[in-house]
Amino acid sequence: MPPEGFIKVNVDGSKSSHQVVGGYVIRDWTGRFLQAGACNLGGASILVAEATAMRNGLRAAIKAGFTNIHIEGDNKILIHAVQGRIQTPWEIQVLVQDIHYYLQTCTSVIVHHIFREDNRAADWLAKLGLSLSSPLVWSQVPHRNLRCILEDNLSFTLARRVG
Repeated sequence: MPPEGFIKVNVDGSKSSHQVVGGYVIRDWTGRFLQAGACNLGGASILVAEATAMRNGLRAAIKAGFTNIHIEGDNKILIHAVQGRIQTPWEIQVLVQDIHYYLQTCTSVIVHHIFREDNRAADWLAKLGLSLSSPLVWSQVPHRNLRCILEDNLSFTLARRVG
């Protein structure tokens, strides 16, 4: 969970043989669901999908009046590009510029890489987006399976063995 007073925006992308989708989930510091969105981007790359999801989720959080934002995603290239740790890949340069523009309007921001196992809610939303023909935003949890994932994330952290 993010620090008290922050909201958390989780982002992820999903790809099928013909399309790619970016999805985001916004929750408050208690884990309460605030909003989610998914956007089908056709034949774009997964990196573009994840960057689009980050931009869209961040924009939605700011539009809702939040300025203390914790962003999490499992794409290290995107996270490192937003953090300024690597040169931004050309295909997401405009999206990262948009993200930086929105970040400048925030009071406090944390951008953090997480493992895929801890990003299940955004992953689930991105997969749901594969069935959409147009972008959708939800202000209530759209499915009981997502509700179970969100409730599970409140009390359970997955460990990853490294090496």
